[in-house]
Amino acid sequence: MSEENVKTEENEVVCTPVPLHGRRKLYTMAEELTRDNVLSEILYALSFHMMNVAEINYLYWYRRGVQPVLNRTKEIRSEICNKVCINNADFIVTFKNGYFLTKPATYVSRTKDDKVTQNVQQLNDYLYLSGKHDADNLVAEWFHTCGVGVLFTKPSKEEGIPMKAYALDPRCAAVVYSLNPGNEPVYGFNVVTQGKKAFIDVYTKTKIFKLESGTWPQMEVTDFPDLTAIPYRLVSEEPNYIGEVPIIEYEYNTNRMGAFEKTISIQDAINNTESNRQDGIDQFIQSLMVLYNCDLEEGTTADSIRKAGMILLKNIGENKADVKIIAEALDQSQTQTTLDDLYEQMLEKSGLPSSVRDGGSTSDNVGAVYLRNGWAMADTDARNTEDNFKRANRLFDRIFTKVVAEKTKGWGKPLVINPADIELNFARNSMQNMLVKTQSALNMKQLGLAPEIALERSGLSNDPLTDIEVSAKYIESAWAVPKPITNNPNEVTPNE
Repeated sequence: MSEENVKTEENEVVCTPVPLHGRRKLYTMAEELTRDNVLSEILYALSFHMMNVAEINYLYWYRRGVQPVLNRTKEIRSEICNKVCINNADFIVTFKNGYFLTKPATYVSRTKDDKVTQNVQQLNDYLYLSGKHDADNLVAEWFHTCGVGVLFTKPSKEEGIPMKAYALDPRCAAVVYSLNPGNEPVYGFNVVTQGKKAFIDVYTKTKIFKLESGTWPQMEVTDFPDLTAIPYRLVSEEPNYIGEVPIIEYEYNTNRMGAFEKTISIQDAINNTESNRQDGIDQFIQSLMVLYNCDLEEGTTADSIRKAGMILLKNIGENKADVKIIAEALDQSQTQTTLDDLYEQMLEKSGLPSSVRDGGSTSDNVGAVYLRNGWAMADTDARNTEDNFKRANRLFDRIFTKVVAEKTKGWGKPLVINPADIELNFARNSMQNMLVKTQSALNMKQLGLAPEIALERSGLSNDPLTDIEVSAKYIESAWAVPKPITNNPNEVTPNE
C-alpha cells in the first residue's frame, strides 16, 4: 500500500490524533477456512483490522515527525507561532532497535549432543542466507513503532537456500487467531494494492486463497484506502505444502503498544513547551511599542515604523510625547526545569537510560551507575522483548526446520533438527560489568557447580554450551577436581 497518507491543506501538515491503547488482536470462531466462508471471514477481520490501520498509520507518521505541534496556532500575536518538533519518538525506536538487536539473533543448541551442535551451526548458515536477520531488524522496528511486527516465510527456489523470510507492513498484513484455548493462528492475510484494486492472499495451514477486489471509486492519493468499502471475489485456491500459517506476528508487549506510544502526551508537552519558549524569545526581540501623547504624520503605519526603525514624535500641548517598549522575558530557568522533568519522565516510562540523570560524575561504582542511570531498566525491558520474540518465533522454528529438512534431503545432505533442541539466542551486553560476572562465575566454580551453570547464571556467556565446547581442553584443566595428597604410593585414590 502507498505510504502517502498525510493529508495537506494549503501545504500545511494536518495531523489528527487518534485514541491509542494498543492494537487489537483479531479472532475468529471458524475452525477452518473454506471456499464457502473465506470471503465473509476476511470482510469481518478487515472491519477490525482497519481500526488498527488508522492507529498504526498515526504512529508511523508520528515517528517520521508528523506530530500535532505542526498544527499549532495562536490567537494572540498569531504572526509569532513557532512549531518546534523534537522527534523523541524516532530516538526511542532507534535506541530500542539497536539495543535489542545488538547482533543478529542466532540459534544455539539446548543439548550436549555434538551432532546436534554441529547441525545447529549449519542451520545458522541457512538462517543467514534466508534473510531472517534483515527481516528481524525490520520486524523489530515495526513493533517498536506500533506494537506489532509481521514476518512472512516461504520456500526458496534458489539453490542452496532452503527458505526466504520477509518483513511485512502491519498495515497490510495480520494474523487471525482461534478463540479456543491456546489461541492458535487460524489464518493470516496480506493485502497488496495496485491502481484502484486490492489483492489479498489468505494463508491457512492447508490452503492458500487468492482474492481480488472490485474497483475503488475515485479517491485522493493521500487517503489510506478502506479495504471494507469494496466487494471481493475468490480467484484461486491452492494447497499449502508447508502445513503451517506462514505469516507470523511479533508483539512488543502483551498490550501490543509501541515503545513510545505511552509517552506521546509527554512528547507533545515537550514540543509545546519548546515552541512556547521560542515564541517568548521572538516576542522579546519583537517587543510591542506603545506611543504616549503622540501625533504621527499622516500616512504613518505600524509597518512603516518597523521598516524605518525610528519615529519622530510631536508633543500635543503640555502633554509630553513618549515611547515605551513592552518587553517581558520568559523565565528560562523555570522552563528548563519543566523540560528536564518531562524528558526524564519520558525516558523512564519508555525504559531508556539517561546520561545526565542525577547530575555529573560521582564516585559511585559501575554497578551503582548502571542502576541509577537506567541501564538496568533498559536491559530488563529488552529481556521482556526477547521473551515475546522467542514465543512468536517458535512457529518460525517449526516452519524453518521442516523446510530445511525437506530441501536438504533433495540436496543429498539432509539436515534434520528437532525444534525442541534449539533456542534463539540474543547476544547483547556481553562485556557489561565483566568484573562482577567473572567473580560470580569463580564463586560458583568454588561451590562445585558445572561450567555451563556458572557461565549461564553469571551472565558471562550468551551460549555456554558452544563456548564450553570451543574451550573444552582449557575448561577441563581449570575445572578439574584436584587429586588428594597421600604419602602411601600404593594407595589408590577415588579419582584413579
